[in-house]
Amino acid sequence: MDKIKNWMRSMPLCKVFILLILGMAILVAGISALTIYACIDVQEQILESVTEYQITSPRQTEDEYDVVIADDQHIIPGENGQLVVLSRDYQIQKLTSGKRMTYYMAKAAVILVPPLLFIIGTILCAWLFYAVKLRRPLTLLLQSADRISQNELDFEMDYPAGDEMGELCHAVDTMRSALQKSNQENWALMEERRKLNASIAHDLRTPITVIKGYTEYLTCNIPLGRISESKLLETVGSLSQAAKRLEQYVSQVRDVQALDALPVKLVACPLLEFFTELKDEYGVLAGQRDLCFTLYIEKIPDIQVMLDTTLTHRLIDNVISNAFRFARQGVSMNVEWAENCLSICVSDDGTGFSEKALVSATQPFYKEGSENDHFGLGLSICETLCRKQGGEILLANRVCGGACVTINIGADIVNTGNNH
Repeated sequence: MDKIKNWMRSMPLCKVFILLILGMAILVAGISALTIYACIDVQEQILESVTEYQITSPRQTEDEYDVVIADDQHIIPGENGQLVVLSRDYQIQKLTSGKRMTYYMAKAAVILVPPLLFIIGTILCAWLFYAVKLRRPLTLLLQSADRISQNELDFEMDYPAGDEMGELCHAVDTMRSALQKSNQENWALMEERRKLNASIAHDLRTPITVIKGYTEYLTCNIPLGRISESKLLETVGSLSQAAKRLEQYVSQVRDVQALDALPVKLVACPLLEFFTELKDEYGVLAGQRDLCFTLYIEKIPDIQVMLDTTLTHRLIDNVISNAFRFARQGVSMNVEWAENCLSICVSDDGTGFSEKALVSATQPFYKEGSENDHFGLGLSICETLCRKQGGEILLANRVCGGACVTINIGADIVNTGNNH
């Protein structure tokens, strides 16, 4: 029975409906035919139980058979050679009350049983169709809709049938999964926003405190003539620096918030040419800092890939700038390509990441110790740019000392005749 149910569940709704209708029609027709045959047979047997007959002068005769049609005036034995045909009404009249009731019941059954069987068959067919094809998926859909309306998305719809209802359940489960993913992303975004706002409030406190202190100092001392012109200029200069730093900070925050709305524009990019140009650019920057820059691109094939060159360039800029700040003698960048993944590893020979930095360095406004010459947004921007391109950023320390930042970005190869 279970095999039949599973077989029917795997069939399309229309096929199952047609099969049930045909099967039920054949069953109803067969039972109706048997019922009609049995009722007619019962009627004939009841009428045959009447042995009396009546005859008068024949109203209709057929010489070949010598048939006499009986009426209800006189009852006499049939003559030799005569075939007496009794009237059905006469036979029914001569039945006992019990047999007469049975006769009429059989006659009524012939008329009423077929439509009654049709109604019962239709109801049974509809119930079977609902029980086999609709009841379980509809129950699952109603339960899932109720759980989704309550924002309970951590479940799966288990209905493996391959019919239309199975496809509908799969579509609803896909929607649930997408909603769950969207909710998780929204929660993560809200958590990032919360941390960002907390960091902004904390970091704005220092320049605001400086400005407030200088303004209070000037307010108290200028009216009393207790401050010299040189001291006044020095204080105004400090106020200007604090205001400038505050302006830079606000600008950095605005740039970070604008990254979420930054579109990804993929273009065909020749990898070797792209990184060769970067080698010259970063070589000049390293020379200005008395550092050595080395680029390893031997493992890059001569291919074109779909890449947002602007975002990738900005991403590498942030990582390289961060490496230049901590390097002692040099920075190296190793680029590899494997299975539609571009891997960029930037290493320096500085002190490396602390244990806390390995976990938190990509968070907004993270700074080591008492660093005040930057805002702690570089690696946070890198992570955002990586995520927008479907990639990831990994932090590690080199065995021989120094930090290592690895960027993995997914990119599809451009199919051209020159690619190998």
